[in-house]
Amino acid sequence: MRLSLFLALLLWLGLWGSSQAQTRVPLYTYYDEAPFALDRPDNWTQRLAQHLTQASRGKYLFTPTTLPRRRLDRLLAQPGWNGVVAWGNPEFFPNVPTQQLRWSHSYLYDADLVVSRRERPVRFQGPPSLYGLRLGAVLGRQLNDFEDSIRAGLIVREDAPSTLSNLKKLRAGRIDCTLIQRTALPGLRQSFPDLEQWLYISPTPRRAFSRHFAVEPGQQALFEFLQTASLQMPANLFNH
Repeated sequence: MRLSLFLALLLWLGLWGSSQAQTRVPLYTYYDEAPFALDRPDNWTQRLAQHLTQASRGKYLFTPTTLPRRRLDRLLAQPGWNGVVAWGNPEFFPNVPTQQLRWSHSYLYDADLVVSRRERPVRFQGPPSLYGLRLGAVLGRQLNDFEDSIRAGLIVREDAPSTLSNLKKLRAGRIDCTLIQRTALPGLRQSFPDLEQWLYISPTPRRAFSRHFAVEPGQQALFEFLQTASLQMPANLFNH
């Protein structure tokens, strides 16, 4: 009996020591829509956190964390901030000082698609192809390549709370076109079972881009781990 208790104590101490050595790392997402939003079943941020935790072999415990974009920007502007930004790209963070972010290799490729109704298709070839049209945008999101045209009144920007709201407006004919991310398409097809019947996707996207991790520059060990993890990301991790 005493031997069993002694062995159990050693096991407990080993597990406790292992958990104590594990570093908890917030994995930040500011997206509130599929496939990245944490309130969606089988979301990609949760998948990514689990994969990174396993890949670190007990060194890190990545915890999925949602922060609204403005709060995230404020956090990243603070020296010595802690955590990892998921799904990012340097172009997405123009308001954060460049010295506050260190970017990993890419691990996912995505695109902003210009979509319209099949009965009035918009074939995107740059901002001039949207002149005279009503462009649905998500409230608070920057559209830097369209801003001059919007300010000049050549493109009418109409904001909505979400991509889903914009698609509802598009289907109803209240806007002429909007933007969706390619990775969001499978989830949007679930929300709109008739999507393929009325949605037109321009062959030329607004932009194609890569997604990266961002860390505070002083986090050298974490950065090196993410560099390796980015290059070794399983191809099927983000399958729908």
